[in-house]
Amino acid sequence: MIRGVIFDMDGTLFDTERLYTIAWKQVGEEMGYSITTELLNQCRGKTAAIIRGIFEDTFGKEFRYEEARQRKDEIFMEMLARDGVPKKKGLMELLSYLEEKKIPAAVATSTRQSRGEKVLQMSGIAEYFAAFIYGDTQKASKPKPDIFWNAAKAIGRDPKECLVVEDSTPGVMAGIAAGGETIYIHDMVDVPEEVLEHASASLEDLGQIIEWMENVK
Repeated sequence: MIRGVIFDMDGTLFDTERLYTIAWKQVGEEMGYSITTELLNQCRGKTAAIIRGIFEDTFGKEFRYEEARQRKDEIFMEMLARDGVPKKKGLMELLSYLEEKKIPAAVATSTRQSRGEKVLQMSGIAEYFAAFIYGDTQKASKPKPDIFWNAAKAIGRDPKECLVVEDSTPGVMAGIAAGGETIYIHDMVDVPEEVLEHASASLEDLGQIIEWMENVK
């Protein structure tokens, strides 16, 4: 029986990975670098420290990562301020279901706390969550399971009692390693079949999790 649900944020709760791609490509144009979708796909689900390494491996140590990241965040937040935070299909139905069933939910994201808190506040759904764990507060990053263990602890649950909802390969791997159930929700990047075969389910949208949870009771 599922007694807690732990969500990744970007690409899982919100359709923000697409916006990050737009923002990074604009930064590349401004700074004179070709920041491709393929490069950004390598970064999805990873912490800022790991992403910095990927950029420096690609463009060299002279790449001004902090300047680029700050400009990317500016562009990203401008898009959210203009258009709102785009929620993934079925999100509100699922959060309402969990609230009705008194199943606590947590956010466990590789995103930095300063940005993650802003996005969640702008989204208007922060009140549905009992705990928030951010990437820059953790020693180990996905695909290691520590962030999900800490999220489970924060909501007073054993990780084996929790469902992890993820959209990235590192996230799904971390969820599986955490020891509970893991559901993959497709976003911009396909998770390899050899990873998905160890997941509990692969679903098209968050609303389908309600039926899945009803069936596993």
